[in-house]
Amino acid sequence: MKRVCGIALLVALAGCGSNAAAPAPRTFDLGFDAPQARFPALRVTSLRAVAPFDGVQMYYRLAWRHSAELADYAHSRWAAPPAELIRKQLLRATGEGTAKCALEIELQEFTQVFAAKGASEARIELRASLVNPAARVATRGVTVLEPGAGADAASGAAAMARAAERVLGELAVWVRAQPACV
Repeated sequence: MKRVCGIALLVALAGCGSNAAAPAPRTFDLGFDAPQARFPALRVTSLRAVAPFDGVQMYYRLAWRHSAELADYAHSRWAAPPAELIRKQLLRATGEGTAKCALEIELQEFTQVFAAKGASEARIELRASLVNPAARVATRGVTVLEPGAGADAASGAAAMARAAERVLGELAVWVRAQPACV
């Protein structure tokens, strides 16, 4: 019994003396480049995310194993919740002047999806509504899949930035096509 306890103590002490340091946490956002998409004057009244995408965790799915399983990178995170990152880009792309409509967005998916061990894509899904003082003008869903998201958090963040740019582009075209809002 003493021998088993001694071995357990040695193993515990060896683990404590390990020089292996945990990787430094990494924080990502969508970059500092202004979006190419251009919106007419627009109020952004609501931009929220459903759980679990309302935090700063960087989520991924191993779809090749189980597409309903959601995991997060242990040492990487977003600088702000994804809805706030998209809000920042949206505000940078919104035109000047008096807004005729307000935009409401619900972010429903913001993940890096792995179809195979080394192949992934960034996936953003959202529901957008345009509202003017009289009524709801239009509602639509947007799903963007951006291939080439790599196999790590940094590559996934770069692909998410490209996907967000595409989402804003689709939304800008849609908003400009609404006569009640331009």
